[in-house]
Amino acid sequence: MKIYACSDLHVSPIHFSNLARAFLEEAAQKADLTLLCGDIYEGIWYPLGESVKSRNGQELWSLIQALPQAVILLGNHDWTLREYLGNSRHPVLKSYRFDMDGRSYYATHGWIEYDLALSVLAPIYTWLFPKLPALVRWWTRRKSPRTLKLEARSPVYWRHVREMSNQAIFQAIYEGSVPLWGHSHRRHIDPYGRWLAMNCGDFCEDDIGGVVIEDGVARQWYVRRHNGPVR
Repeated sequence: MKIYACSDLHVSPIHFSNLARAFLEEAAQKADLTLLCGDIYEGIWYPLGESVKSRNGQELWSLIQALPQAVILLGNHDWTLREYLGNSRHPVLKSYRFDMDGRSYYATHGWIEYDLALSVLAPIYTWLFPKLPALVRWWTRRKSPRTLKLEARSPVYWRHVREMSNQAIFQAIYEGSVPLWGHSHRRHIDPYGRWLAMNCGDFCEDDIGGVVIEDGVARQWYVRRHNGPVR
């Protein structure tokens, strides 16, 4: 069995990575299961409805629907995605646990507020998230580009991101599973004996994303040309 997993495409009216397109097109041809591990659409910097209904958003949805079997996992930027998709031939979930090749896997976005532990707060986020784009625009207008750039690189922010990713790993351990997540935009596959921890990376900042698991062996995904892998 071959699994393709990605996260953090952040597709919006102005963004859709060509590498993300290539990943999904390849997955449609080769994957038995594709995991879309959250933040597939952008719903904070742009209203989620606009991202979904945009030309890029509709192209993404066509590529997802072309996948033979897929699971769509909610992220912190597209938490209210169910409201905009209508009928989907693929399930839209907060997390997904499955068994393959003698291992149990736990797929999530990796931001624990939107996962199992605090899922009772979902109605609050469902109410809040559609309001975030306007709040973000109001807040950014009050700050200079230099201040925003410094805040984006803040060690406090990235420490918080790392802590949330750690929570995804802890949840997987609790489930007795191998964690597979996104959110931190840093792709890595860390083996610990027979145990693994995998982050899908992103297709929006570094544009280095995608993980492939085949017969229990995980590897990073690359675009392949006739002369070998390309990035």
